[in-house]
Amino acid sequence: MTDTVPIEVNAATVAANRGASGFGRRVSAIVRDQTALILLIVLVAAGGLASDVFMTSRNLLNILWAVSVLGIVAMGQSVLLVTRNFDMSVASVIGLAGIVAVLTQLVGFGLAASIAAGLLTGLAFGLLNGLIVVLTGANPFLITLGTGTFAYSVALILTHSKTFYASIPVFMMIGRGKLFGMINYSVLICLAIAFILQFVMQRTVFGRNLYITGLNATAGRLSGIRVQATQLVAFVICGATAGLAGIVVTSRTGSTLAMAGAGYDFDSIIAAVLGGTSLLGGRGGAMRTLIGVLVLGVLNNLLILLSVPIESQRIAKGAVFLAVVWADSVLRRP
Repeated sequence: MTDTVPIEVNAATVAANRGASGFGRRVSAIVRDQTALILLIVLVAAGGLASDVFMTSRNLLNILWAVSVLGIVAMGQSVLLVTRNFDMSVASVIGLAGIVAVLTQLVGFGLAASIAAGLLTGLAFGLLNGLIVVLTGANPFLITLGTGTFAYSVALILTHSKTFYASIPVFMMIGRGKLFGMINYSVLICLAIAFILQFVMQRTVFGRNLYITGLNATAGRLSGIRVQATQLVAFVICGATAGLAGIVVTSRTGSTLAMAGAGYDFDSIIAAVLGGTSLLGGRGGAMRTLIGVLVLGVLNNLLILLSVPIESQRIAKGAVFLAVVWADSVLRRP
C-alpha cells in the first residue's frame, strides 16, 4: 500500500508538468510569432500615457504618412529576405528613380511616362542585382553595395550635382495629396503593396517557392523548383518597390536629390526583421513587415514628442532591433 501513493503522486506530477510545459510552449510560440505586434501595442500604450498629443488622429495619420515610403521599400526587401538574400542598393536606387522621373518630365514627357521611367529604373537595378548574384553566386551584400554605389554615381552624373524640379503639378500629389483630405495617397499605395505581396507570398505557387528557396535551395531544386528564377524575380520585386519609393519621395519635395533614400537600406531590413522576417530565409510576410514598419514609426514619433535628442533616438532604434533579434534567436532554440 505504501508503494502506491508515491506512484500516484508521481503520475499526477508528471501530468501537471506536461501541462505546464505545453502551456509554456504555447505562450512561447505566441510571443515568438507576435513579437512585433506585442511591441507595437506596448509602444502605443506608452505613447498614450506619455503624451496628450500622441493618440490624436492627426498625429496617428502623420505616423502613417511618415512610414509609408519605408513600408514600400521594406515589403520589397522582405520578399528578398525570405529567399535568404537582401539588397543594400535600395537607398541609392530610390534617389536615382526619383531623378529619372523628374528628368523625364523636363524633357517633355507626361505623368504616366515619368512614373514608368522611375519604376523601370528600379526594375533594371533589381534585375542587374539578381543576375549578378544568381549567375555568379557572389555575396549579395557586396554585390548590392557595389551596384548601389553605381546608382548613386549615375544620379550625380545625370544631375551634375544640381537640383531639378518636377514640372507636372499632379506628380506632387502622389506624395503630398490626401484622399478626402484625410489619408495620404502614399499610405494607400503602401497598403495596396502590402495586400498584393501578402497574397502573392501566401496564396500563389511563386510565393510557396520563395519560402522553399529560402529554407533549402538544394531541396527546392531537387523538387523541380526553378530556384535561380525565383531568386531573380525576388530581386526584381525589391528593385521595383525601391523605384516606386523613389517616385513617392521625390513627389513629396518636388525636387531631385541623389541621397533622397539615405538610410532606407538598413531601415528596410530592420523593419522586416522586426516584423518577423528571418535573415536566414524561409520565414516572413508583407503584413508582418508592415507591423515592423509601424513599430519603427511609433517609436520615432514617440521619441520626437518626448524631445529626445537625435543621437539617443538612433541608440533607441538600434537597441530595439538588437533586442528583437536576440529574443527571436532565444525563442527559436530547440
